[in-house]
Amino acid sequence: MLRRLPEVVALALCTGCFAAPTVTYIPSGFMIGSLSFDGTAGAGNVVGDNSYETFRWTVSGGTERLGLASFPAISRASGTPNVSYNGKRVSASILSSDYQLTQGLWDVNTGWTETMPASPPGGGLVDDGYGSAWGLSGNGEHLTGFFWTPSYRATASSWSASGGMIALGQSDGRSARANAASYDGSVCGGWEENSWGSWMPRAWRNGVKYELNNDDGGVNMVEGISGSGDILVGSCRDDELEINVATIWRWNGASYDTDRVGALPYFLQNQTTAEFTGVSNDGSIAVGFHMMIWGTMEGIVWTPATGLVSAADFFTGAGLALPDTYQISDCSAVSADGSTIAVSVNDTETFEFFTAIIRLRAVCPGDLNNDGIVDDADFVSFAAQYDILDCADGAMPGYCRADINNDGLVEDVDFVLFVQAYDQLVCP
Repeated sequence: MLRRLPEVVALALCTGCFAAPTVTYIPSGFMIGSLSFDGTAGAGNVVGDNSYETFRWTVSGGTERLGLASFPAISRASGTPNVSYNGKRVSASILSSDYQLTQGLWDVNTGWTETMPASPPGGGLVDDGYGSAWGLSGNGEHLTGFFWTPSYRATASSWSASGGMIALGQSDGRSARANAASYDGSVCGGWEENSWGSWMPRAWRNGVKYELNNDDGGVNMVEGISGSGDILVGSCRDDELEINVATIWRWNGASYDTDRVGALPYFLQNQTTAEFTGVSNDGSIAVGFHMMIWGTMEGIVWTPATGLVSAADFFTGAGLALPDTYQISDCSAVSADGSTIAVSVNDTETFEFFTAIIRLRAVCPGDLNNDGIVDDADFVSFAAQYDILDCADGAMPGYCRADINNDGLVEDVDFVLFVQAYDQLVCP
């Protein structure tokens, strides 16, 4: 019987990938729900000890618990941890300085910053909480989620150190939440209640709310956003099938076009939801889950070539041979460059629950446009970012991927690393 190993295990060649896929198993009970741009860092909750403490994982350092878990202190927890593109910031719901549930932003150099207290204008303390964190922009500057009002309504929000807490805008008397944000935080996605409490997918783009779908399916929402904000993924109602289906929304210059991708072939009417939880920046891969109402879940993957398939079938087709006892219940995240997928695994023999990080291609830092080659096109992109220098500059193009050593600047040391990759030409 094959057993789970703590180290990276090289597997068979992947058709259409640049190199042999690999899988890294995270310690049991540490569940990752967000990945950095290239999948070399992630964030999630520690569920094995019921603390729901936020942790950060990196390829080089493994798992690191970040503290300020709210559940052991006040028996309340909410939200989802998320990691920035460079892996150096994590957003999560944490225990506040006055022992309430609040939003927090963690930085590798400064630790935690809480967004509340105090409550923003119109906000209030409800059930031992100011609000909770559900998303983080790729640049690590904008934390999304909601804050409570005294009338027990959730207000979809975005917070930054420079701009403070901003209500994104929703219908009077309704609750809403922002689950995800684009790289610069200008586009957010989530849900808003309808008049009888069902959740409907919503987007907020440069201060304008977009009602993506209003067909009542109970719970539907936007869960993932590309770096540009032009591609959204989640779920919406399919009245013909009478289920909630995995959905992609694409910006057409004036609004979002809806692509109901669907669900796996087996489903029961009004008892099935298929939902995408993440998408790559170029829209070439989306991941998520297919769930029956009684809790049976299976991971799903979509690409233009494969269509919507189960994660098990996708990885088998890619040459990955996971142990027979491993059931993939969810694909919780995909890296922005599309190279890496985080999957939730249940071992039916040992009853362990853990995350597997499946890398479809090797890290290639100099390949700034993700085409598998470090060539002149990448050099042009590098030069444009080198001229801006500071990753925090709003004019910085290309998600600052030319900052190869992740120190916040595109400078000479990055150029040396880029030249080495340029000389090799083909990504490993």
